[in-house]
Amino acid sequence: MKLIVYLLFFIPFLGNSQELNTEAKFIKEKYTYEYENNFKTFALSEWKDDYSMVVYEINRQASSFTQILQSLKSENLEIFYNSIKEWSRDGYKDFNIKKMTTEFKTIDFKNCIQLKVDWSMVKYEYDRQVKAKNSF
Repeated sequence: MKLIVYLLFFIPFLGNSQELNTEAKFIKEKYTYEYENNFKTFALSEWKDDYSMVVYEINRQASSFTQILQSLKSENLEIFYNSIKEWSRDGYKDFNIKKMTTEFKTIDFKNCIQLKVDWSMVKYEYDRQVKAKNSF
């Protein structure tokens, strides 16, 4: 019985290897500065020396970032901007607003990766608001 409980507890973690996923590896390789100063810095500040959670958080942020940019539609840019403002990292809301309103000419991977936000929550908020908008 103990073995079954033990297996039920640990099986979900077996698929979550402690290495960077494809999106995080790409960002780390191609956008090293942003990876180090956004994704990695914020994961370390949240999870300190729990390195498996640091990797999990980096992967979660990288996947969310990639997914939201792939699904972003021009008719939902206001929702995207509002989600960015809502989920800016502490102390970076004005920084993000300035980037979006005065510095970015386009909303693309290279520009958006500079923003200091919780991408998993930006994606959640964006998806939730788009779904609501499209439901009426």
